[in-house]
Amino acid sequence: MQISQNKMCKKAHYIIFILSFLYIINVAFDRIKDGPRGVIWCDAEGYYNYLPALFILKDFHKLSSESIWPYYNEKGEFVNKYTCGVAYFELPFFGLGYLINKAKHADTLDYYSPVYSRSIAFGGVVITFLGLFLLFKVLIREFNEHVAFWTIISIYLGTNLFYYSTKEMGMSHIYSFFLFTWFLYHIPRFLKSPQFLNSIVLGMITGWIILIRPTNAIIIVLVLLFNVYSIKSIKERIVFFSKNIRWVVIVAGTGFIMMIPQFLYWKEMTHHWIYYSYTSEGFKYWNHPKLLAVLFDIQNGLFLYSPLAILMVAGILYGLKVKKFHSPAMLIIFVVATYIFSSWWAWWFGGAFGHRSYIEYYGILAIPLAGLIQEIFSSKKKIVRISFQFLLTQMMIYSVRLSYLYTSIGGPWDGADWRWNWDKYEWIMSHFFKIL
Repeated sequence: MQISQNKMCKKAHYIIFILSFLYIINVAFDRIKDGPRGVIWCDAEGYYNYLPALFILKDFHKLSSESIWPYYNEKGEFVNKYTCGVAYFELPFFGLGYLINKAKHADTLDYYSPVYSRSIAFGGVVITFLGLFLLFKVLIREFNEHVAFWTIISIYLGTNLFYYSTKEMGMSHIYSFFLFTWFLYHIPRFLKSPQFLNSIVLGMITGWIILIRPTNAIIIVLVLLFNVYSIKSIKERIVFFSKNIRWVVIVAGTGFIMMIPQFLYWKEMTHHWIYYSYTSEGFKYWNHPKLLAVLFDIQNGLFLYSPLAILMVAGILYGLKVKKFHSPAMLIIFVVATYIFSSWWAWWFGGAFGHRSYIEYYGILAIPLAGLIQEIFSSKKKIVRISFQFLLTQMMIYSVRLSYLYTSIGGPWDGADWRWNWDKYEWIMSHFFKIL
């Protein structure tokens, strides 16, 4: 009887998952209807432009900048400062846009058309939900379906992941979120059976993560310290890698292969195999990082826009206490990532809803969050359980509502002449409880 109830519970969760996916597609398409460019603008244009350059213009030298700050080589040609990892994801949806345009007898060469834009947007929603589905599979390894389900919906609706999967699907973060989740899903397979296929897959995921955003290489800490809580465990993990060095080489080699297209592009456009395409942009605050600003500043501070992240950190601290949830690795990754973001010249990361660079990290921080949720849900005091569920619900409402208000007063915002101020804050608060 208990087994039958568990199966019914799992089926109910999957049904809700599918219905949510269909609903979010509708929400996403409604949110991007304004403007012919849709989601293909600013940074998203840079990630996307590899595809029309390769398949429509058939010449990277002919590519020009439309909405991003241009960088040029010595010949005066536009050089895309963004890497091509996101384009790997967008390729099949770009092809879908081409086929739709062709079927409608529309201009297939207009690669900024609404059809292409909506195809890319649809791809972003699909990849996001694949990431959430993988995350659910990860969570049910360590937690029951009820805890896993609450964790999933809390992360999706309670953070800026919702905004970037329904409004700015061309940005890199939702794709990195999928890769982080896939990485977390695959680690136990590799550690249990470090053979050829598992090494290839781990290398591909790792290389893809680094290709999209090189600073995300810190995710490698997770495979080094997965389920490690003591010095003895660290020594055992070192021995494991030393005994399986050939598979480690295959992982590294596969990761390198994932980056070859980018090396070829740089060589073609700059005559250098490796090129720092961000030129004058860099980590100017490395010796006095803006740590408090990244976490608490009204200009995109993590905890202000996604307060659920506070519970993720609390989950890490709880995990350290009980020696669970890969908490040492999670703590190191969170601290190092925060230092990196705090050192960047634009620590607020431009016109954004919340601190967007943390979005991919939600995929792994879900583990300590689930640990915290499990602990509180198992409380014998009903008032504690109900109060915590109410808190999670309010965090979700807050995040989704704020994401709509963000786009209602002219966002995104960036630049020396724009900052959040009390007038804008008061406007937000005065509209917060009005019906959408």
